Amino acid sequence: MNDRDVFERDGYLVADLYSEDEVAELKKMLSGLIDPPHSGHPRLHVHAASETPLPHLDPYNPYAVWKIVNTPLAGDDWYALIHDERVLDVVGDLLGPDINFHMGFARLRPSRLRAEEGWHRDLDTDRHTRPELVTALIYLDDMDAGSGATLVWPGSHLRHEPEPEAHEVVPVCARPGAVLFLHCLTVHRASSNTTDRHRSILIHEYKSARTVELTPNDAAFGDLPMRRGGRAPAGSVNRRA
Repeated sequence: MNDRDVFERDGYLVADLYSEDEVAELKKMLSGLIDPPHSGHPRLHVHAASETPLPHLDPYNPYAVWKIVNTPLAGDDWYALIHDERVLDVVGDLLGPDINFHMGFARLRPSRLRAEEGWHRDLDTDRHTRPELVTALIYLDDMDAGSGATLVWPGSHLRHEPEPEAHEVVPVCARPGAVLFLHCLTVHRASSNTTDRHRSILIHEYKSARTVELTPNDAAFGDLPMRRGGRAPAGSVNRRA
């Protein structure tokens, strides 16, 4: 069974795309935004749970930053990251040759921070004319059931029920550098990090070029063309480490 068949059956797909060295570089980039919280752009929003550093709780994330909105505005490396050809190759297989960007952000789960997010479908909040969006979640830390793994309901993109039964839930366990590709109709939620380990995820959402947003937001580079006919538009950035 190929990746597209798995995605169409389950509503999600996991692929190992980034090396250990690349993950280390990405974590260094992220650290530059959270220690201390970065405010170099008025539309780059860094949400922290503490105004003073608490390194005894989480040395990597001493201000307990839990979300960063509009990460592509953080600098050239962050902008280049949304153009990574390896990610776009998978998205192209799932959505077709004409792809636009939607939004970029980061979710962080400092040690012992409880997740309050409920079950949801991304299309319920990011409403569009077509259900042709894929979210790429880049894991920068080991993900398991105790460290705040993404919880998914396989096959829920083909159903109408809003929440799964307990036995239908699957935690996405993955190594650093793995990427979860999630269908916009797949029911999912974050889980709490009950360990002493920090975990962080970089999140980029893409959509087919023919998909139009119905609920405009403050997303940087929304509707930016990523690929046309399977190729990057002339003059765009390409990243393959």
